[in-house]
Amino acid sequence: MRNGLLKRSLIRYGFTVSVVAATFLLRFVLAAYVGPGLPTYITFYPGIMLVAVVAGFWPGIVATAMVVLATDYWLLLPPGFGIESVVDAVGLMLFSGMGVFMSLLAEFYRRARQRADENSLELTKANEELRRLSAKLLSAQEDERKRIAGEIHDTLGACLTAIKFKVEKAVQQREKNANAAVESLETVIPVIQDGVEECRRIQQDLRPSILDDLGLLPTLSWLCRRFEAIYSHIRTEQTIRIEEGEIPGALKIVIYRVAQEALNNIAKHSKANLVRLSLRKMDGKIEVTIQDNGHGFDLEKILSRESTRRGLGLFSMKERTDLSGGSFDIESFEGQGTTIRASWSLSENA
Repeated sequence: MRNGLLKRSLIRYGFTVSVVAATFLLRFVLAAYVGPGLPTYITFYPGIMLVAVVAGFWPGIVATAMVVLATDYWLLLPPGFGIESVVDAVGLMLFSGMGVFMSLLAEFYRRARQRADENSLELTKANEELRRLSAKLLSAQEDERKRIAGEIHDTLGACLTAIKFKVEKAVQQREKNANAAVESLETVIPVIQDGVEECRRIQQDLRPSILDDLGLLPTLSWLCRRFEAIYSHIRTEQTIRIEEGEIPGALKIVIYRVAQEALNNIAKHSKANLVRLSLRKMDGKIEVTIQDNGHGFDLEKILSRESTRRGLGLFSMKERTDLSGGSFDIESFEGQGTTIRASWSLSENA
């Protein structure tokens, strides 16, 4: 690092000496054509401005000092160091002041340009991230539509097809054997009940009515019970240290979706047998934590652009949290499980 800094300094001040030498050479060339009437500092102002813009403030000051010393030695009479004329002394003072002023002005310009470049780079990154997010959201939307379409086809479609055949059979039996037709219709009732249950399950997946009817805390308990019923090898533990009335309404669906997505990811990827879900109020914040004892993962690899499909669940949780004014954090190490933490300020969501 020091070698790099020394190299950059040598380049900057080498450039400064080269520009000052070039301005003196240019002045001597112009003096040969113009004669004694050539202004003393005519070539030096652009040189100092160029040094300050390209190399920075201190090289501009060094260039000013070099020009003052060289002018006193070569251009002012008598030759050598020492100023006998008041006009020459005032001229050198004015030039020195102008050199400092131009160096400051160029430094301000250089820093403003640097900030503009940094802002432009950040804007480019933000636009790229936005495009990536849009692509992910569109992909997630299509995946959700595909999932719902598949469930409707596999469950409701099968139920309706079964009902159709049973009703057709009952119609055919109606004229021949009324009792057999009634028995055929009776077998339709369980199929219809299965269809009703499937409709309820799909509706609960889209948005659980219990969240609107009873609130977030009962909904989280229901979510954990349902999770254990589906994944019987995974045990869940809940820690609730907040009252229902203390949770802002706008955050309830966000907290539920974060917990739901976290449990889905655990079931799919973690190989865990224990999940701890905590919801609490602390230091003016609401914090939800989902922790598992699975095999964990390499966080950078999962969230990299090359792993967009795998990282979609984590990404959607983070986006939900950020858009609702919260902060999102993931801790995971291979072989040590994963902890997902999201928190929101109560003052901002009052």
